[in-house]
Amino acid sequence: MILVLLAIVAVMFILQCILGFWQVKNFNLHYAELRKHGKVAIGRSKGLIRTGVVLLISIDNNTRIKQVRKMQGVTVFARFKNMKSLEGSHLLKPDNKALNQMDRFTKKAYEDAQHVYRIIQAGGEVPKPKSPLEKLFSVMQKKKGEVSSS
Repeated sequence: MILVLLAIVAVMFILQCILGFWQVKNFNLHYAELRKHGKVAIGRSKGLIRTGVVLLISIDNNTRIKQVRKMQGVTVFARFKNMKSLEGSHLLKPDNKALNQMDRFTKKAYEDAQHVYRIIQAGGEVPKPKSPLEKLFSVMQKKKGEVSSS
């Protein structure tokens, strides 16, 4: 019984890896296509259980949005779709009407794209987000520090 359960878990893990690879390949295809036409700002809103959003925003030299592609979903089956509502607006000063029509996850991804664009334009480097394990260790170290200083 345990061997059957382990085999099922192994098959599910392999399937997850294959589908994840397929999704990354889809991302790279869309990114390369937009990159041919100029700069691309990337924004994301991560979610573990809730929906995640990735925005690819193609911009010209004046920071005008030429094209936006949005991938939103919870599973690896999410695919990019064109998002026309922002085309023609300025990346850093978007149309309020278009912003108000976005759901909160897309809005967060758009704000992330603006933030990352500002950092890169200033010559900075975008900080790498902590992994779940790094977050756990930092919380554990913080608690350990509080106990030892008491």
